[in-house]
Amino acid sequence: MRRFIIGLLVTGATLALQPLPGMAEDVAKAHREKISTIGSERATSGYGNKIVTAGGKTRIVWQDATKEGYFARVRSLDHETGNWSATYTLGEGRDNHSRPTIVADSKGYLHVIIGGHHTGLQYRRSLRPGDTSEWTEIETFGKTTYPVLICGPDDTLYLTGRHDKAWEGMDFFVKPPGEKWEYRGLLVKKQSRYQFYAAYANALAWGPDHKTLHMSTGFFMGYKARAGEHGREPRGVHQAVGYMRSDDFGRTWRKADGAPIELPATTDTIDLIDEGTRERDAADRPKPGIRHCGLAVDSSNRPYVVYVRHTPDPGQIFLVTPDDAGGWGHRPLQQAIEQRWPGLAAVDCNVSMTRDDVMCLLLTLAPLKHPKANWSPGIHGRPAFWLRDYPNIHRVVWLETRDGGRTFASREVITHNPDRGTLVPTLERPTGFNGAAAGKLPPLLYFEGLSRYRKPGEIIHNDVYYVQPK
Repeated sequence: MRRFIIGLLVTGATLALQPLPGMAEDVAKAHREKISTIGSERATSGYGNKIVTAGGKTRIVWQDATKEGYFARVRSLDHETGNWSATYTLGEGRDNHSRPTIVADSKGYLHVIIGGHHTGLQYRRSLRPGDTSEWTEIETFGKTTYPVLICGPDDTLYLTGRHDKAWEGMDFFVKPPGEKWEYRGLLVKKQSRYQFYAAYANALAWGPDHKTLHMSTGFFMGYKARAGEHGREPRGVHQAVGYMRSDDFGRTWRKADGAPIELPATTDTIDLIDEGTRERDAADRPKPGIRHCGLAVDSSNRPYVVYVRHTPDPGQIFLVTPDDAGGWGHRPLQQAIEQRWPGLAAVDCNVSMTRDDVMCLLLTLAPLKHPKANWSPGIHGRPAFWLRDYPNIHRVVWLETRDGGRTFASREVITHNPDRGTLVPTLERPTGFNGAAAGKLPPLLYFEGLSRYRKPGEIIHNDVYYVQPK
C-alpha cells in the first residue's frame, strides 16, 4: 500500500494527488495488539479520551460485556519491555452507555470516569503514578451521560456531560486536587421550544500552556411525541454544532472573536458553526444529519472543529477554523476524501493534535451507493443509521495535515476486514499531560464485530484492538 499526499488550495480551485515515492507499507509497520475478545457493542465508543501515553507507558480503557453486565476495563503497555499489564476491572455500568474515559495529571496519577445513563458517574484515581493495578474506591456523583474529562495545569479536573434530568443541557463539574467534585451548573442547554429529548456531543481541548480551554458541542434536539406518533419521530429535528472558549478555567466563556457568551449557552447564543432544522410535520424530508466529531488546538491557540453533515447531500465532512472576519473558514477535507477514496463518504471522524502540530484525522467511511442505502431513515433522525446493519462496509482510514488543513497526507493504519467490520475507532487526544510527542503519531483503539442494538437475551462480543501507527 503506497502512501499518498493530497495537495489542495484552500479555495478548492486546484487538486493534486501524488504518491510519495519509497514509502513502506504503513499497515505492516504499525503495531497492532488484540486487547479483548469480549468487547461490548460500544466497546471503544464515547466522546471522552480512552488512551493515555506518558512516562514511557500507554494506558487504555474500554468496555467489555458479559452475561453479568457491562464492565469498564483498563490495561497498560510498557514501551520499554513491550509487555501489557493484566486487565483490571474499574467498575460496572448500567448499560452500554456506561463507558470509561481516562486522563493523567502532572504527577502521573491516572483518573478515570465511568459514564452514567440516568445514573451517577463513577470516579477512581490510581493509587500510584502510572500504575493501573490498584485504584481508590469508587466515588459517585451527578447523574450524567457521555462524560468528557480533562486535566488543568494545577491538576484540577474538568468534566462535561449530558444532564439527564429532562436532558436539560450539559453539566460542568470541577474537582480541585484533594477535594470533592463541585457542580458548576450547565454550560449549554436546550431552548424552551424543544421540550423533550436532547443529546449533546462534546469536546474539550487546551490551548498552549493550559491557558485557554476550548469547547465544541453538537446539539440534537426535538419535541415530545404527539398522540399516535412514534416516540422517536420528533427527536433530532434541530441539530447544530457550536463553539466557545474560556481563558479563566471555565468561569466565563467567549466566542472565537472574543464576544462574551451568557451561560448556559444555546444554539441561539453560542458561536454557531452550522445548524439545520426540519419542520415537525415535514416527515418526507430527512432530519439535518449533523454529527459533531471533535476538536483540536494547535500551538498558536487556533481551534479546528470537525463535523459531518448528511443534508442536502450525504457524507459531507467539514474541517473549520476561525477566519479573519469573525466567522469560520473551511479547509478542503471533503475534497481530500473524494480524491483519495472516490465513492466513499464520511460518516464519523476522530481528530487529535500532536505536540509538533500534526493534525491527525481518523475517518470512518462508507459507500454512498449500496443496495440497502437509506440516507433518509425517518424516525431515527440520523441519515447514517442504516449502516448499523452493515458493519462490514465500514472502512477506517487516516488523514493527517501539517499545515493547518491546507494539504493532507493519507496512510493505511488498519487493514479493512470485509467479514466482520472495522468499527468505532478512537484516537488518543491530549487532555493535559499526555499525548503524542513531536515526531510520533497518536495510538488508536477500535473493534471488529457488531455495533448494532442487542436483541433480547443477546450478548455481543467484539475483538478490541490497540494500534500504534508508525
